[in-house]
Amino acid sequence: MESKRISRHIDRLILDPNNYRFIDRQDYKVVTDEEAADQRVQQRTLNFILGKNQVNVQDLISSFKSNGFMDIDQIQVKAIGDKHLVLEGNRRTATLKFLYDEFKSGNDVGKLTEIDFKSINLVEISDENPVQHLITMGLHHISGKKRWSAVNEAQLVNDLIRSHGLSEDEVCDKLGITKHKLRRSRRTLSFIEQYKKSDFGDQFEPNMFTIFETIVGTSSLKSWIGWDDYNYIATNKENLERFFTWISTDEEIEIDEDGNERSKTIDPIITQYRQVKEISEFINDSNAVKKMEESRSITEGYTYSDAISENRLKNALQNIGSEIQVAFNFSEHLSPDEYLEIEKLKSKLDRLIPSTQSNLVLSGKSASLYFPSIRKQFSETFIHQYRKLKKIDVKNLSQVNIFVGGNNMGKTSILEAFYLSSQLNDLNAFVQLEKYRGKYIGELNSNWVSKNFNTFIEIESKFNKSDSVIYISSEKTEEDIDKSGYLSTISVQAKVDKETFESNLHLYANKDADLRFIKSSILCPATFTSPYRYNSELLKKAHAFAVENRYFDEIISFIKENLDPHIEKIELINVDNESRFVVTSSALTDVLDITKYGEGLQRIFEITLFMVYSKDGIICIDEIDSAIHKKLLIKFTDFIQRLAAKYNVQVFLTTHSKECIDAFVENKYPDDELMAYALELDAEGNLECNFLSGNKLKQLVESINIDIR
Repeated sequence: MESKRISRHIDRLILDPNNYRFIDRQDYKVVTDEEAADQRVQQRTLNFILGKNQVNVQDLISSFKSNGFMDIDQIQVKAIGDKHLVLEGNRRTATLKFLYDEFKSGNDVGKLTEIDFKSINLVEISDENPVQHLITMGLHHISGKKRWSAVNEAQLVNDLIRSHGLSEDEVCDKLGITKHKLRRSRRTLSFIEQYKKSDFGDQFEPNMFTIFETIVGTSSLKSWIGWDDYNYIATNKENLERFFTWISTDEEIEIDEDGNERSKTIDPIITQYRQVKEISEFINDSNAVKKMEESRSITEGYTYSDAISENRLKNALQNIGSEIQVAFNFSEHLSPDEYLEIEKLKSKLDRLIPSTQSNLVLSGKSASLYFPSIRKQFSETFIHQYRKLKKIDVKNLSQVNIFVGGNNMGKTSILEAFYLSSQLNDLNAFVQLEKYRGKYIGELNSNWVSKNFNTFIEIESKFNKSDSVIYISSEKTEEDIDKSGYLSTISVQAKVDKETFESNLHLYANKDADLRFIKSSILCPATFTSPYRYNSELLKKAHAFAVENRYFDEIISFIKENLDPHIEKIELINVDNESRFVVTSSALTDVLDITKYGEGLQRIFEITLFMVYSKDGIICIDEIDSAIHKKLLIKFTDFIQRLAAKYNVQVFLTTHSKECIDAFVENKYPDDELMAYALELDAEGNLECNFLSGNKLKQLVESINIDIR
């Protein structure tokens, strides 16, 4: 695409009748280049751009009159016959055309002179690339300061993908926008298209965009209209039609006292996006929704629903919390009678806590398994973005997968990517990894997360022969939430085949984070173990699981045979109100805390417990050989492979040790379900993931003692 500077008379410039500023108008029609110069087309286009009484260009009229026409922003054109069609700068051109008519009529045009209209500096584009033209407009009016309306922005983005075949990544890169914004715009536009095809379609106005955007951005309402994130369409036709009546003007026939029919106008229930949030609080209460429709009042529906009771309870709990703090501040003034009153209050508060509350806390997470059964876990994964990993393709995954590479190459990040992918929209996994990365021993700090997680995560996988993807980002929410002390929102969108799961974690500087989701689901059970990360609660759960299912004896037998023949049992007991693992040994009189034994025994105990706890799932083992003597590696790797096969566990592990890699192919277990991956830099300095099958690795180790690290 070439360009050159030219000058032309204002009358030789043709306004673009397909300008994105007004393609959302009901009376808009696509115009070909051959028809663009038609006088009626040009007059209609001019009227569109100027608006009634020139309201759309009053700022430019004032500027041109005061300062003259300043050649700061280029007007880009392309030749059509002996005239030039304006590609960029239609508002300025339309304003000059209006002022030229004023000039010819003898009206005041300020500092403008005749030469300003007869010789306008232009940039002529030859061999125009339609895609590049749209990108240029997008940079000006989506990413730049001269923003279009949201519906026009969405239409341009959608055209680049649907009409010109660009991928989402290409559009994001070229326009400098996030994938979250791109997808949100496309969802909203598709929803609007459904509205335009309805009986109320002629009522659409650009300022309604945020109403539709809020609907597809609110989990409860998306579910209510049956939103399909794969095809970008609402599938619940009955609820869809009901919603359209809520945002549209309608008519109904009523009979007056004389028996005559009269038409009555019914105003919309929803006129602004904030009202959508109010409705979302009771959308699943069918009686409240019916009440709203009958009264045409959101307030009536809200009052009729359980939402008002829930909010009163929430306010009551907030008041209790603040007033208790006041009591603490002045507790030195408490009298004996007031102590008795506090005992009564405590008794009432205790009765508010259901007996199952403690169990819910101990369960850790309430996510459900997506698949009823699993034959094959991950077969391939493409990491679009996770920490330093970008566009990493990991193929031909097997049951046991070894990852090697130099320091800071991303081995641990690879494991974390698999772990996150397996947990879909369960944000507990993300929080756990951030906690370990931040080296937090206690609770994770919301301020730290908000400050340090400012990018996005996107990982696609093939799991159990189904396509899955997760997208995690940090953003400012558009939900109607309490913004006092609000920092940001961690949002996750996960999809398996055509089913979508979403969660939002609202972070605050002055109170606990607020986790919201309709349904939380995971692909499979998953554990993550590292010599630098200790999760005592998870280890206790794994121990209980192994004991309950009679898997524990197998672990103890391996430890006795290969580490210490005197060990009789390892138990979890309560010591000074703290649960501890203790070892009973025939060589010692007293039991010993497991931490009194070597790091190698503790590491093997943890890994093998997590292996059985990950039954029908995955386990990620960082630096598997850490603290384990190289003489034990052959037997230990054999045990790992046997456990993986027996309990249907897919293993992802990292190591720095050639001895450990060799141990996997030198042990007696078959290598058919073994793969080795090396993270390396290619000739251009880009990170890539190369692999060898277990059998090929064994052949190379035996023949040339290959070192793939």
